[in-house]
Amino acid sequence: MKLNRGTLLLALASLVVIVAMLLLSGQPASAPTSTPTPTGEGAGPLFPEIADMTAQAGIVRFEVVNNTDSTKVVMTKDDAGVWTVTEATNAQQLATDQTKAINAMSQLASLNAAERFTAENLADFGLDAPTHTLTLTDKDGKTYVVKIGNKASASPRYYALVNDDTTTVYFVQATTVDGLTRNITQPAYVPSPTPSPSPTPTPNPYSEVEQTATAQVQMQNFFATLTATFAPPEATTEATAEATTEATPEAAAEATAEATPEATTNP
Repeated sequence: MKLNRGTLLLALASLVVIVAMLLLSGQPASAPTSTPTPTGEGAGPLFPEIADMTAQAGIVRFEVVNNTDSTKVVMTKDDAGVWTVTEATNAQQLATDQTKAINAMSQLASLNAAERFTAENLADFGLDAPTHTLTLTDKDGKTYVVKIGNKASASPRYYALVNDDTTTVYFVQATTVDGLTRNITQPAYVPSPTPSPSPTPTPNPYSEVEQTATAQVQMQNFFATLTATFAPPEATTEATAEATTEATPEAAAEATAEATPEATTNP
């Protein structure tokens, strides 16, 4: 049977469509994006038993570790209630600021979760290898641990795990977490005193020669003043009498010599 041209073209087009469908069906499906589904639960403190400040008196250790480079900071509290930076990558020979230490501990103890959800793949949230681990320890040895993962793209929050739970992911405030992890680079030390600036010498407008001449004149004036002020009165009297004694005979003789001719010429 002879096929016309139109039938051949139709058959060829159908064949192309069939081949294309076969090729597309052989492509692997795209990997699904893991999207967390908030449960609407979990808003509030991660550790309700120590969220209140009165319950934080039993906390004796605060630790923050950067898991990417192993830097850390550790603060401990002694029996007298005094906190000390006992270990720090950026350690300094400074006293521990008690207010800063207590604030850091309290912020971690009362850290809130905005939301929580169940996750099947922790790697989607950076929680298979957390960037930071934050730990509190009380006097009985009980620990309270927060592990920080990636930062959420749609909100200013981090994904976090609490204690040994590896299925429940929490949203925690990014600014609070950043402040806590900053203790590694800026431990809770008392600020070091600021050194006073050295005085700047003022240039003298006079040359060295002028300064020397001025000093000599001032010294001469000084000694002249001392001599006039402290000279004994006897010396002054003797000098005056001697001058008078020497001057009187000479003045008398001169006056007599001048007056004698006049007296002789006039009878």
